[in-house]
Amino acid sequence: MNNVSLIGRITRDLELKDFNDGKGFYTKFTLAINRIQRKDSQPEADFINVLVWNTLAETMCKYLGKGSQIGLTGRLCSSSYIDKDGNKKYSMEVVAEDFKFLDKKKEIV
Repeated sequence: MNNVSLIGRITRDLELKDFNDGKGFYTKFTLAINRIQRKDSQPEADFINVLVWNTLAETMCKYLGKGSQIGLTGRLCSSSYIDKDGNKKYSMEVVAEDFKFLDKKKEIV
């Protein structure tokens, strides 16, 4: 079983990108997730890379931006690549499958 659930804030504005000659879309961003703070310690956060595909990516780019708080579910995906020096590197990211808006609605005055 490969399930991930996260709550955090988006660290920068989202940008929708296309691939496969415009037949699909994606966005990538980083989610800042606060760690549980111990008494008398400095706040700490984890920064998790997230990849979102197609319709979900379009929706997120339309309604979310830097600082938006969301909850998301997805799966962990690992990959490897060769860097410019010929070294094999590994990376992990969450592939999002669903999300929820967690920011409070702004009141209209």
